[in-house]
Amino acid sequence: MTQPEDNFARAVTSRTLLSIYDTWKILAAGRIGPRRAEVTPAQLRRTIAWTFTIEVVDGGRDFRFGFAGDKVMQFLEQRCAASTLAGMKASNFFAGAGNLFRHCVESKKPLLSGPKPASYPGKEHLEREVLLLPLSEDGVHVTGLLGAFETWRLGTNQHAAAPVLAE
Repeated sequence: MTQPEDNFARAVTSRTLLSIYDTWKILAAGRIGPRRAEVTPAQLRRTIAWTFTIEVVDGGRDFRFGFAGDKVMQFLEQRCAASTLAGMKASNFFAGAGNLFRHCVESKKPLLSGPKPASYPGKEHLEREVLLLPLSEDGVHVTGLLGAFETWRLGTNQHAAAPVLAE
């Protein structure tokens, strides 16, 4: 697991997300983030169901949905109506997701959001914690995101927090 001096890791309340962060940190090896091809199902092992990938389009002006694990698809209950975030503008949920995606791309650092109430229609009875981790094909720009989330019943996690960026 992550070193105790890692303040970002201490903010993560989900063991699943912490495991994904630990894997990403090893693969990143001090870089902005690993290349997308370096993140494989073998590295994510038992946590892949909670993960998703996002391709950064035009430096963060838009985002294209990639892989989504089983838990992500169960939460959404259906495939996204559009292949890019721009096509989902009308949804408050996806507008909020876009803000988090852009923040992670601009900062070039891992981002943690939550725990906080879920804003997805029909899932208001849940809380969620979201982890976004930069991926970089060139070592300079964020070209993708490895995301993960976990949910639980509303009010059962007492660690609600504002978004946290890695140092």
